[in-house]
This record gives sequence, structure tokens and C-alpha cells, in this order.
Amino acid sequence: MERKAVIFDLFETLITEWGHKKYTKNEMCADLGLERGRFDAYWDEKEAERYIGEISFPESILYVCGKCGKPVDDSTLSLIIRKRTETKSLCFEHVHPDVYGLLDRLKAAEYKLAIVSNCSSEEVTVIRQSRIYGYFHQVILSYEAKLRKPDIRIYRKAADLLGVSPKECVFVGDGGSNELPGARAAGMEAIQAKWYTNELPHRRDSLPGFLTAEEPFDILRYFEKGLDFPPLPGYTPLTSKQKGFDEE
Repeated sequence: MERKAVIFDLFETLITEWGHKKYTKNEMCADLGLERGRFDAYWDEKEAERYIGEISFPESILYVCGKCGKPVDDSTLSLIIRKRTETKSLCFEHVHPDVYGLLDRLKAAEYKLAIVSNCSSEEVTVIRQSRIYGYFHQVILSYEAKLRKPDIRIYRKAADLLGVSPKECVFVGDGGSNELPGARAAGMEAIQAKWYTNELPHRRDSLPGFLTAEEPFDILRYFEKGLDFPPLPGYTPLTSKQKGFDEE
């Protein structure tokens, strides 16, 4: 079947949280005056609710502090929100140089593009204000959709909004949150993006049964190789040696 749409994960696929300033949980605990172990227990308790829009980032902070018997004043809460938002914004300034090239090629070929991302409240505004946001026909964020990966309904929602069937979509993601099996269960082809995760302190293994892309333009090479995509305008097919594939 002809593919008509490419759906991307966001974090560690289009952008990365590594290699630049990050507002860590240790720093957050220091600002709150809380011990990390106690913080984690209550913070993790609300993780699912944060991602499906049942509790916001500030409400999560207040919940943790309430459980720990540690009042938090408005100025401290504002400081934490500001630090979190500023460091999330930095992610969009550290984009693999070929990511925009890949998106440009796909847009030139008139593929429909979407993002499906698990995110919490403080990330929503940052995402919508970013340069990369403008490349996409649809952006489905778990906090707004009230669904999160790997629930097959969030992938199918993306396909519906794009006006295509799941079988006409390819999903590209680093593999966190069981997103690749989720995409496949929803009826999509799935490719593991590794150009960021290969640089992490603990390099992520390739997931058995899925195509892997070591760099962004590998996506185009897979399309060219056998996913039945039509030729991409302005993209010169690689030789077998350049592709790194054996002749069939």
C-alpha cells in the first residue's frame, strides 16, 4: 500500500533533552527543600495523570509537597515552572542538522506529517512556540488528547486527523514508552530512530523486529529501498554502496 503520511515522536526523535542544560529532579528537590527519595515516590505516582491531562505540572508539585508536609510559596513554584520551561525550550535549539532536511524533503514530496508525543502541561506551550511545530499538519499531544502512547487510539487519532488510514502511515520514534509496538498494533509501519539515542550515556539497543535509522536520512533510504513510497522530488537515489545495503 502507498504510504501517504509520516508520524514522528518528538523527544529523542526530532529533538533531544541531552547535551545541554536540563532542570534535573535533584535541582527541583533542592529548590523545594525535599529529599529525592520522598519526592520520587509521590511524583511517579502521578506520572500517568500528568501525561493525559488530569493533573498539570504545577499541580503535581503541589501534590508532592502536600504529601511531604512541605508548604511551597508562590515565588518558589514560579521559579520551578520558569526553570522547567526554559530548559525544555533549549531542546528545540539542539536539533540534529539533518532533521530539518528530512522534514523539508518529506514536505516537498507532499507527505502529510504529524507529531504524536507524550507530554505534560509545561511542555505544551513550548512545543507550540517552537520552529519545528510549523512543519507539521497535525500535532497530537497526550496532555490535550487525554491519551498517551502506546494506546493505539492516539495513533489512530493522528491518522484520522491527517485524513489517511493507519496502513498509509509510517511512525518514526526512538522506542520509548513502547511506542513502536503501539504504532504497529495500530496498523502502522514503525521505524526506530537512533540518531540521538546512540549518543546517550547508555546507548539504546535496537528493538528486535523493527527497522532502525541510525541517521535522519536513513528514513528516506528505507522509503527508497522497499516501503513502496513514490520517488522524492529533489532527492537523488543513493547507490547500493552509499546505502549500505547489499544488492538483491
